[in-house]
Amino acid sequence: MTEPGATTGTAYTRRFAAARPSRATSRGDRDAAAEAARAAGPGTAYTRRFAAAMPPRAASGYDRDGAAEATRAAGPGTAYDRQRLIPGWDQQRLARATVVVAGVGAVGNEVAKNLALAGVGRLVLCDPDVVAVTNLSRTTLFSPGDLGRPKARAAAAALRRLAPDVEVDARVAPLVSGAGLGELADAAAVAGCVDTVRARMQLLGRCALVGAPLVDAGTQPWGCEVRVRLSAEEPCHACALTEHQRSHSDLPWSCAEPRDTGPEPSSIAATALAGAWATAALLGVLMGRPPGWRVLSADLGGRSAPVELTRDPACPYHHPWQGPPERVRASAAATVAELLAELSPGDEPETWAEFPLAAHCRVCGRSVAGGADRCGGCGALVRPVTSVRLREAAPGNRLRALGVAPEEILPVRGPQGEHRCVRLSRG
Repeated sequence: MTEPGATTGTAYTRRFAAARPSRATSRGDRDAAAEAARAAGPGTAYTRRFAAAMPPRAASGYDRDGAAEATRAAGPGTAYDRQRLIPGWDQQRLARATVVVAGVGAVGNEVAKNLALAGVGRLVLCDPDVVAVTNLSRTTLFSPGDLGRPKARAAAAALRRLAPDVEVDARVAPLVSGAGLGELADAAAVAGCVDTVRARMQLLGRCALVGAPLVDAGTQPWGCEVRVRLSAEEPCHACALTEHQRSHSDLPWSCAEPRDTGPEPSSIAATALAGAWATAALLGVLMGRPPGWRVLSADLGGRSAPVELTRDPACPYHHPWQGPPERVRASAAATVAELLAELSPGDEPETWAEFPLAAHCRVCGRSVAGGADRCGGCGALVRPVTSVRLREAAPGNRLRALGVAPEEILPVRGPQGEHRCVRLSRG
């Protein structure tokens, strides 16, 4: 949805266009421009050319602020000094914040970069995919040397160089096994930058369970949409979908894999637009100044408009847990046996995603390891067996090997059918 009648550009672009002088045409003018460029001092050919072309102007409030800032920059200071001058800006609050970024492809790259430059204290990057060549035209944190490398690790390495003060934690894993519900609950905000309906609904549901503020962003060929969800009581973007659309099972795909329908159209312009709006919303949430809109549609023509949402009583993403979870000593690095030892004998802990179990070959009877699709003895195809019940897993299996995320909150069914939840420790 766009707002009719809007013009391309801003007051600043139009003002600059009006103030810019006509290009020099005489040799004298060119000599004067060259002298002005030499006087500009160190820089690039473009900075010197720009300095020569700009006409002199009277000192303004902006000039005085710039001079004051230059004075401060000459002495002790930080990269964030100019941000601290913004009314209402809280740099210390940003420095204390943790943001989970789900998906670090094009939009996630932009959001993570912006948050790191703004000085957010800790970023958790979660993505199972690897860098593909098509990522390079839409990302600032990836380079040709990163091709084939996990996106989360490549982005984390670039962010550590870009903003050494920011703590970056890379998780090469799908959403459910990459960031636990406990981490989402503790985060100041969650950035959803995933590229499938299934992953988007999954993230929305997990944030609703623990009341985590979510800012979700996605691109279109000529624009973007950004969605803000601060609590499970608010209408969400799933409310605008039908039950069939909410259950759409489009499996996450790798940017390196060809698809029958061809690649999704995308550009750095739409990526930057989505990243800017999502960053603005996230910074507002982090500093206690969330945006007034909940869904915003913007296009590359300079138009943007909020989209009104109405809560759907049938939408399943509005049911947070009541009360805090029970904490256990076991972490995701613990074995199944170690977790079960902390629970009652009749408790049935479950995972959020299915994990493979060992199976038996129906041809030769051999035991086949979980996840294998063929028998190692006779080569026959083996039907996979999966479960979410941890008591069915091998006692020596580590929880993280079964896809359990760090600080996950697991549902537990009691012997009488009652339900509660337990939170794993950080470990």
